[in-house]
Amino acid sequence: MRIDEMTAIQFCKAVENDPLVIIPLGATESHGPHLPLGTDTFQPEYIIAEVAKRCKNVLIAPTLPYGQHSTARNVPGTMDISFDTLRAVIWDLLNALMRHGIRRMMIISGHAGTSHMVAVTEACREVAEEYDVDITFFSDFQIADGYKDVPKGDGHAGFIETSRMMHIRPELVGAERPKGSYKSFGFKVIGDASECMPEGVVGDTKNSSAEHGKNINEFIIKEIVRMIG
Repeated sequence: MRIDEMTAIQFCKAVENDPLVIIPLGATESHGPHLPLGTDTFQPEYIIAEVAKRCKNVLIAPTLPYGQHSTARNVPGTMDISFDTLRAVIWDLLNALMRHGIRRMMIISGHAGTSHMVAVTEACREVAEEYDVDITFFSDFQIADGYKDVPKGDGHAGFIETSRMMHIRPELVGAERPKGSYKSFGFKVIGDASECMPEGVVGDTKNSSAEHGKNINEFIIKEIVRMIG
């Protein structure tokens, strides 16, 4: 059940059962010429909604549609927040839930950028060190990467994400099927990290399909349901 659709009285009643609250953490980021800016938001929202249907005693928190970005930060459409802001917001959200009696929380992020993941992890760690709570954090892309038919070198806006979006929101997926790769600069520190992803895509999307997307999404859902137990 979605927390934002509940009344305060309904929420209080639900808290009495010690529910697991899942927080969808999205992003607004460029995803090549064929995927919408909300790709990293639509994916975890869909996954979490399906997980909640299959698991008892699960509440869904409102989605946070912003994250921390580096590689796509300067690409038009990307709307990012700073490392410290993201860490602070996650810390605040976890504390707000604890203040109302929640002791089991799971954050599922659609974005898996390195700095983004570190910022959220730091917030979760700080809360877990101070309070007796159960916190789990991961990106659904981390689970999707374990799907058996993922092409080698696949990444941002590639086969996985294109296929998943073709299943979740096909009306938002463009007809173009681009191909791109990640360009490494070794130990060199560059001012514009978008140079690492010149095509805006990492991987080959030519074989992407709604069928693959459905299978990948189901793979993720089943794994999360297993984790929850």
